Amino acid sequence: MFLYRAYIAQRKYGVVLDDINPGAAPELQAVRMLAKYLSSEDQRYATIAEMEKKMAKSVDINNRTFLLMAASMYLYEQNTDSALRTLHQGECLECMAMSIQIFLKLDRLDLARKELKKMHEQDEDATLTQLSTAWVNLAMGGDKLQDAYYIFQEMADK
Repeated sequence: MFLYRAYIAQRKYGVVLDDINPGAAPELQAVRMLAKYLSSEDQRYATIAEMEKKMAKSVDINNRTFLLMAASMYLYEQNTDSALRTLHQGECLECMAMSIQIFLKLDRLDLARKELKKMHEQDEDATLTQLSTAWVNLAMGGDKLQDAYYIFQEMADK
């Protein structure tokens, strides 16, 4: 799954669409859906409709990949409300980190800090939690800039 997400980041949508068949695991289907959405502007509306249809039926909240891919599609559509609603269903660190990114984009530092607190309660030593802490510190500015620098420096040293 991470390999295919890396292909999407490299804009190699065809590789993902060719490799993942319709009978693949649900996590891979979610990644394929994002690749399909990004590969063709003509199919974007249909792909969003397909994703929303799947969400309306029933979403396995344990399938964090589906939640992340659906939120990504909403973000590409500039629909931050739906993206946040989708991410709120999952309680994984990745969903929380993406929520923090959205809150920071919306200049809602208060909500980003609240979400970061949840991340710290779940696993404060996780790399994703540390990275999110650095993002929030950057947004806060002032003395927190130095803290963010130290976090990034420590991550670089590892």
